[in-house]
Amino acid sequence: MSFISTSSGNFSNRFGRAMRDPVSLVMLLLLAVLAYLVAWPFIQLVINTLTWGEGSRRISREAVPGEFTWFYWLQVTAGPISGKMLYGPLMNTLITGIVSTVLALIAGGTLAWCVVRSDMPGKRWLQPILTLPYILPSFAVALAWETVFRSPKVGGQPGLYEAFLGAAPPEWLSYGVVPISITLAIHYFPFAYLLVAGALATIDSQMEESALISGAGKLTILRRITFPVVAPAFVAALILTFGKTIGQFALPFLLGAPTQFHTVATMIYANLALGLDSMAYVLAVVLIAMSLLSIWLSNRFIKKKSGRFETISGKGFRSREIALGNWRWFVFGVVALFGFTVGILPLILLGAQSVMLIDGFYGLENLTSHFWIGKSNPDIAGGEPGVVHNKIILGATWNTLKLAFLSAVIASIIGIVIAYIAVRRASNPLAVLLDQIAFIPFLFPTIAFGAMYLTLFAEPVGPIPALYGTFTLLVVISVVSRLPYSVKTGITAVTQIGQELEEAAEVAGASWGRRFRKIIMPLASSGIMSGMMVSFVGVMRELSLIILLITPATRVLMTAGFGYAEEGLTQLTNALVLIVALLTIAGELILWKIGKGRMARLREKQS
Repeated sequence: MSFISTSSGNFSNRFGRAMRDPVSLVMLLLLAVLAYLVAWPFIQLVINTLTWGEGSRRISREAVPGEFTWFYWLQVTAGPISGKMLYGPLMNTLITGIVSTVLALIAGGTLAWCVVRSDMPGKRWLQPILTLPYILPSFAVALAWETVFRSPKVGGQPGLYEAFLGAAPPEWLSYGVVPISITLAIHYFPFAYLLVAGALATIDSQMEESALISGAGKLTILRRITFPVVAPAFVAALILTFGKTIGQFALPFLLGAPTQFHTVATMIYANLALGLDSMAYVLAVVLIAMSLLSIWLSNRFIKKKSGRFETISGKGFRSREIALGNWRWFVFGVVALFGFTVGILPLILLGAQSVMLIDGFYGLENLTSHFWIGKSNPDIAGGEPGVVHNKIILGATWNTLKLAFLSAVIASIIGIVIAYIAVRRASNPLAVLLDQIAFIPFLFPTIAFGAMYLTLFAEPVGPIPALYGTFTLLVVISVVSRLPYSVKTGITAVTQIGQELEEAAEVAGASWGRRFRKIIMPLASSGIMSGMMVSFVGVMRELSLIILLITPATRVLMTAGFGYAEEGLTQLTNALVLIVALLTIAGELILWKIGKGRMARLREKQS
């Protein structure tokens, strides 16, 4: 009896201490909030695929709202429409995902080797150009492709290909597998480039030099030493890039819908547009399962093989660039041309297309500034005014900037708090769980994540109101989707801060909140700004995540541009995507300068 009493007393004491510890309270609060915003939406999504909805009577007379059913899963997987609804789009998703991933990895890996391992000139200004396609909206790459290879067979004016060559491009080059795979590869190769570049930077040059002394040629060294050593990074880039491509919505929709070429992501959107919500949710679960499987395979391979690829040890390490000799300037020319084609040329094409009075006519007499500064004219674009006079566009611009900055700031602050808890309480299982839950949104394809929030906030639940149609919902989903990035950059920054600084402040009587505000936040400002920049860029160019949650009152530039594209107003679409690209780059530069200035002031104080 006394043993039970003692155990109960010890538990009460530990619980009491935890409740008086502000870090524990913040940790529990964040766990509860993220469990509701990350784990519960997925559970709710699955529940909706297994129960009859309110509008299900129009699909089946047996429907009883709220009761359990396999109907939706059977219809999607084994019904008469399963071929068109699931298996055809699933095959298209796999084909475009695999092809684009392989192309992205080849391009990203080759460019990473040229920039990191070779003595190619011009690296400093080539690097930002090579990462530009990932900063730009995927929509921009698709629009640029359509500008060149538009087929008159699906309506509209001819593209540059037909205008200059006098013959229409083959349909397979305009829409379907080929253009979707190539444009996805263009958009995602910088992602593979960054992953592989980090691994190439850790290769010990002594291994390559030893092989060179032994008489091995440069291609043999590349094939037998360099590539095997960075194989884990290649596999990680391969699987992670594949996980991103299969969840892409805007690009496959633009280059596939005109010829009824659907992927799972575009089929989710199509079913929701038709009011077949539960069918769409089944497809969302399938897409999430594919993404989770790809992440699991990546982690399993890297953990299993990592010991075979150790390159940095206590025996000394040296990294030296490989001399290209007479090929230096040729390689530079090829890389620069590639960077210009995939990074700069799409912006030029969008800009040129936005000043054409009639789409597809390329004479100087067809140039106009109407789509930028013109007022409403019933003879042009159905009366839609230009950018500076268009209330829809001006409102969308304000919503976009507000959403991007608010989401970036909130995500970076919450991210640094979670990072602090994960580092300082690393032995606490709840801290580990919090870190893992914050990473989960990275595993979900964005359009599937949007579908999850559509089910969660469509109706009020207890004290939580129905947020669908509100700007608040856009902020919430944007913040949660960017947490994996802000937490990881925050962990890197907090790990470098010694605990003795906080201990000294605690002895001086400073509360935890004051210590966090006055010590952790300033010293971790580089990580905070990095997370803020990543979040800002991601939210500015996001479409798939919020396309299902947008209403006329909450539209942003990307969704407004998507709407204009559906209406065939190509010039306005191009103008909006160009604005998004320029605002994204400008915002990133502003945040980078703010962060740089803050770091400079901090160094001054320290010195």
